[in-house]
Amino acid sequence: MLNTAEIRALLVTPDPWLVRNFTSVCGELGIEAQSSATTAEVPEELGQAKYEAVLVDFDTVPETPTIMGGVRESRGNRNALVFAVATNTAHRHQALRQGAKFIFERPIDANEIRRVLYAAYDLMARESRRYFRCTAEVPALLGQGNAGTDLRCTTINISSGGMALRTPSPLRPGEVVQIALFLPGAGQAVRASGTVVWDDKHGKTGINFQCEISRDQSELDAWLNTRFYELLTPRRAIL
Repeated sequence: MLNTAEIRALLVTPDPWLVRNFTSVCGELGIEAQSSATTAEVPEELGQAKYEAVLVDFDTVPETPTIMGGVRESRGNRNALVFAVATNTAHRHQALRQGAKFIFERPIDANEIRRVLYAAYDLMARESRRYFRCTAEVPALLGQGNAGTDLRCTTINISSGGMALRTPSPLRPGEVVQIALFLPGAGQAVRASGTVVWDDKHGKTGINFQCEISRDQSELDAWLNTRFYELLTPRRAIL
């Protein structure tokens, strides 16, 4: 997830009633739901997007081992929260073995969908937060070891362990830099050690970093948490 705070769900079922009602409740929570009626589409969808939740209809979709295997083998979706529709005992056992966390049984009540999704919202939000990269122009200083001077830069986006910046001169991929990040409202700079992972030679650079003091990491994470939930809050106004 890049430069946005959102929660997405992939629905794998041919049942139009289930799609309609699950999507409706997702809409109440600001969750973007995408329906996939055929299993052939699922691998491509898992490869193209990050989903915080996956609904799999074990009652009507026979290829659940393939689908669940695709979820768990997907680098970006392996931790997605799995909702299953599994009415008989065999399907319920199968769903649990394959990693389902929440199970619905037919006949499904729309209020039960609402109750379960509202209860699971924070788990989905937590998974979304792990990939959150905040778009922000924040002043930063980069110390280049032997260079002797600091580069004055401005961030383009920031995550818990990486950022993109506008830089006055190119940096070398693999170069180690010392970072001072001046977050709005922070009493002092957040400091970290970073490694340049890319540079486009036109004033933009990507750096992975790690804070060496836990206080600095906590301050950065608290700032990112505030930005993340500010973006989600308008969609959760009814909660």
